[in-house]
Amino acid sequence: MKPSFLQAVLALLILASANTARAIVFASTGDPSFNTTAPTGFLEGSGWQYIGNWNGFVGTQISPNQFITSSHVGGSVGGSFTASNGQTFTTLAVARTNDLAIWTVSGTLPTHASIYSGSSEGLLDMVVFGRGIGRGAEVRSPTATDADNLRGWEWGGPGALRWGTNRFEFADSGFVSGSTPIGSILAAGFSRNGGANEATVASGDSGGATFVRVGGVWQLAGIVYGVQSAFRTTPSGPTVNAAIFDMGALYGSNGSLVAADATGNIEALFIASRLGADDNQAWILSQVPEPLHHGLASAAALLGCAAWIRRRARR
Repeated sequence: MKPSFLQAVLALLILASANTARAIVFASTGDPSFNTTAPTGFLEGSGWQYIGNWNGFVGTQISPNQFITSSHVGGSVGGSFTASNGQTFTTLAVARTNDLAIWTVSGTLPTHASIYSGSSEGLLDMVVFGRGIGRGAEVRSPTATDADNLRGWEWGGPGALRWGTNRFEFADSGFVSGSTPIGSILAAGFSRNGGANEATVASGDSGGATFVRVGGVWQLAGIVYGVQSAFRTTPSGPTVNAAIFDMGALYGSNGSLVAADATGNIEALFIASRLGADDNQAWILSQVPEPLHHGLASAAALLGCAAWIRRRARR
């Protein structure tokens, strides 16, 4: 996906909120039990062991007594956080910046993630976690020119903690949603051909964690903010929330054509706050006592974002 097109379609970003359905949606299957247990093999240790439950959303443990999530999922001091081992902790304090929130809890958490501090997320394998539901009815475009007019799936199914894979394609700084400053972000598309575990998020998956693999170690790179999800199949038809792998010949919730039909798929994006960016790194370091950070010490870390706007085969 080209950066110029990404900038044009980010206006469709739907802010994930606590009042809407939770969703991790897969391209390969609508099975509600898919990827509801910890990843194994190459993906073993990719973050499942750090994921807790905060207000029905994901909170990721990042120090012996702190977890991080999206600020807009809410919560208050005195609330209960269920850690990855099922133990319950009480929140004592919170610090916020952009759309990030770091909560301090009573007691000692069972384990915690290291935070990625490099700049080459798009070159690395990525796993995303959310408290997800599956997919619902097919979304098809009646005006598509290709033989297969399938564009994605509506959200549907029961909720559960799930994981999927994807790859970051774009990074930006100073992102603003409406009048709300979000700061530095990462964006990932939803590919129909990304492999069995290819996934995207949906409204309600806010606070979800994205991990990247650096030298065999999985590190926390982003916190899910929102997703492009509101579409119509005709200009005056009903708006549906859906996971879309091709926005060609679809319309936004205002009835305007999102993108003309094209030979290749035009993927809808999900957005995550970029923890490796300077603005967020400085804030995290000011809040977390001696956090375990690991940068990517190689020439690849110096590549600009444009160098990794590409798709690769995913596990």
